[in-house]
Amino acid sequence: MPSAFAKNLSTFNPAEFMNLHFKLSCWVLIICGLGLRVLLCWVNPPANAFDNHFDPIFWIIKHGAIAPKDALWQSYHPPVFYVISAIIGKLAVNQGVPLPLIPKILQFIPCFYAVMTLVVIYLILQKLPFSDFAKWCALGTICFLPRHIYASAMHSNDTIAALAVALSLYLLLVIRERNFSYPWVIATGVAVVVTIFTKYTAFVILPLTFVAYLSAFWQLPQIAKRKLLPVGFILIVVPLLFLGSYCFSNMKNYGNPLPWNAAMLDPAKTQPKAEDGINFLNFKPWETIRTPILAPTNIGSFWTLIHSRMWFDMEPKFLPYVDHVNGWWKCYYQWLRGERSWPTLRQFNPNSKRMGSLLITIGLLPLLMAITGFVLLIKKIVAFFKAQKQATLAELLLFPLLFVTNAGGVIALALRAPVFSAMKAQYFLNSLPSFAVFIGFGANFCEPYRFVKWLIIMLYCSLFGLVTLHIFQLAASFSFVMG
Repeated sequence: MPSAFAKNLSTFNPAEFMNLHFKLSCWVLIICGLGLRVLLCWVNPPANAFDNHFDPIFWIIKHGAIAPKDALWQSYHPPVFYVISAIIGKLAVNQGVPLPLIPKILQFIPCFYAVMTLVVIYLILQKLPFSDFAKWCALGTICFLPRHIYASAMHSNDTIAALAVALSLYLLLVIRERNFSYPWVIATGVAVVVTIFTKYTAFVILPLTFVAYLSAFWQLPQIAKRKLLPVGFILIVVPLLFLGSYCFSNMKNYGNPLPWNAAMLDPAKTQPKAEDGINFLNFKPWETIRTPILAPTNIGSFWTLIHSRMWFDMEPKFLPYVDHVNGWWKCYYQWLRGERSWPTLRQFNPNSKRMGSLLITIGLLPLLMAITGFVLLIKKIVAFFKAQKQATLAELLLFPLLFVTNAGGVIALALRAPVFSAMKAQYFLNSLPSFAVFIGFGANFCEPYRFVKWLIIMLYCSLFGLVTLHIFQLAASFSFVMG
């Protein structure tokens, strides 16, 4: 007689087991994503970031007012991030927290925004017709995306902008489900206003809001006509009034509706440029796989840099703590600032180089799935347009529209300043909901093919393990250097 264990083993179906546990796995992914972000934020020094966003916050704490746009290098940004951080910093000071500890407390605020973004993206995925496998792939990509983990550990306004865009997009989906009920519309209007005052790149929420509002006309059988005017006022007019007043004030006081303190520091005048300029049409990942940090050979391809910087610390903020070759890194940063010629790569740590090459390579899998999903989504949108299913069309249109407007803004910035600092993958974090949805559609397409599905599962598990190893390596290096 076979044992009960043997009988159960003979009837065990791995695919069914995975399907039953994908939903639970999504929350495990969020918890793992939380852990990696908190760990790196914990060990990363507060000053280790692309820009100094502390000064505008301490200005508010000290003076009780927002700094003039031209007073500090970063004070030109919209004020939401600085005001919230200043309120928390002031409360900490009033509770007797020593002033030297305030920057570390403030550093965890962007980390909190990043963790909340994971939850909001999960909620967005729940709104769409994805299988649990597709949600697992989409959410796993975001939870283990190195660039988002890096951003979580840095003190900047990028994570609040990404959270605000994702939350506003989620609310735009909700108000359509709730037939534009006033409480939800008001909450969405407030979220949109807050979003546009986090960062210039967050202006992408405005066209999304306009498209979502247009869907109200297509849902007329469910919505009283009398709702259209107040809903439009709350969702469109009010945010534009706030933005218009802000731009008018800036124009009056600084001569520019959206100031940028290039007079203090203009990267376009100092940073190295590609010999042939920036190419927006090619994609050469082999160049960054071969040299996974910024170098003269790889700073000219826009999409290559965006993809590669999503998956590795190419503009090194963490690698110097791993390599411990202070003299070489000093020369390298001098090259980044345009102060000297390119140093040789002979002293670049081979383990870091190998890790970067692996991450950029395996990151091609989510990219391929996202491109597949994008194409399938566009085909679905065209089909709904032909079938005159405008309500569903509007819902799906939000995601490619978010990506296209985000990409357009970053491309415009790169044209204004054709240097590597204008081609930050961090600027694309506002498109995280779009990336997740594209990958979801790609995973849905691949799921019926059993071999492909299991290959994707194995590659994703390898990706999760590799990213975890990478972050633990960074955390251990920080701990060794700092203490």
